[in-house]
Amino acid sequence: MAKKAEDIYQDALLLSDEEWEKLLGYLVSPPKGNFASPEIEQAWLEEAKRRDRAVADGKEKLIPGEEVMRELRERYCL
Repeated sequence: MAKKAEDIYQDALLLSDEEWEKLLGYLVSPPKGNFASPEIEQAWLEEAKRRDRAVADGKEKLIPGEEVMRELRERYCL
């Protein structure tokens, strides 16, 4: 029987910080090839390339993962 979201959340609260971050990564990244359509997959690929070019051209800055996770924890009281 599948677990309910609330049960999974309660289990997740017991994770270490490292495992919590890993879980968040899984939740925000769909499995390869699991896009709603080829058009959506193509759009995300183009967006990734656009972002990569922006960083390479100095138009955008990368933010260290630790800083991003800290800001998310603060914003969402995690």
